[in-house]
Amino acid sequence: MPNIKLPEKCGWFYILKLRHNDIWGFGITSSKNIKNYLQKRYINPGANKDQVFDNLYYGKLSQIRALESHLKNEWGDKLLILFTDKLEWFDPKDNVTGDQIVDFVEKRCKTSYSEIYRVKKEYLPFSPSNVFKNIYDDPSKYLEVIK
Repeated sequence: MPNIKLPEKCGWFYILKLRHNDIWGFGITSSKNIKNYLQKRYINPGANKDQVFDNLYYGKLSQIRALESHLKNEWGDKLLILFTDKLEWFDPKDNVTGDQIVDFVEKRCKTSYSEIYRVKKEYLPFSPSNVFKNIYDDPSKYLEVIK
């Protein structure tokens, strides 16, 4: 197993399916506490304790931001528009699946973003009960290289 060395400034890229309406989406955060972010951004506002991050990636913040930008550029025509706002949710009429999003993200990481790592399957789906102690203490315990 390769030893993963994390850069100083890291962030998260997440993929999730809203549990109340089955719409797929994505996002990024530089929050160190991903559990609190999930709770404050998705669980509490949706009043749904079953909400999880279905897939989760961690790595160099500049690459995380670039990955999100690339996804928005490539799939912008599939993003949901409410009123005049283009959201980070896929329009249900386009039938985008979680597997399609994961495939797109991981192919891009393999070719362009070598400092983004996938959270290991045993820690997914990520919920508030599935907490990382400190990802910096032992990144190889929680993360894997995308191959």
